[in-house]
Amino acid sequence: NHPDLLPNMWDGSNCKDNNGNALGGCAHGYDYLDSDKDPLPGSEEHGTHVAGTIAAAKNNGKGIIGVAPRAKIMALRIGDFFISTAGEIKAIDFARYNGAKVINASFGGGGFSQAEYDAIDRFRSAGGLFIAAAGNDSDNNDMFPQYPANYALDNIISVAATDAYDQLAGFSNYGATSVDVAAPGVKIYSTVFGPNATAVIDETLNGVTPGA
Repeated sequence: NHPDLLPNMWDGSNCKDNNGNALGGCAHGYDYLDSDKDPLPGSEEHGTHVAGTIAAAKNNGKGIIGVAPRAKIMALRIGDFFISTAGEIKAIDFARYNGAKVINASFGGGGFSQAEYDAIDRFRSAGGLFIAAAGNDSDNNDMFPQYPANYALDNIISVAATDAYDQLAGFSNYGATSVDVAAPGVKIYSTVFGPNATAVIDETLNGVTPGA
């Protein structure tokens, strides 16, 4: 319901669940943390911030403009600060069944998960791109794999973060073979939620980039 995001929110009136069953409509996505059809944020504003970076509306006299202002935003909530891999897998399948073309996976993960790999592979088979943050540990992903960014799937684009000087951000992971591209990820102005939802903020984005 953010005034700078609402024009570009995906229409969930005919949405399907992560098993392909009709849900009878949902509010622009799904909440796999609270298991309901209204994916409003909780205490974490990361998703709102990234959504604005990607697809905030243009020429509406509010807030900012996203880098892809004609994209549609499907909101899928899978955690507050801590990501549920089980919820992530369901969200990937939800996106696939509902026709998403690109998934923004701007979060870090843990170790290798075959179930996570398989979900991303199913999305690949449906023609989808999976854009993953390289990670925020200043590590070389060639030596210390970061998942889901490091899965050997050709639909994954791993994104590092750069600063205002076009240098690798101090927190960003990197990797000559495992990281595909870098894009601005420090002090990004974007949307927030709450009473001042029309405001923008200047925030270090912790490795989440406009490209993701």
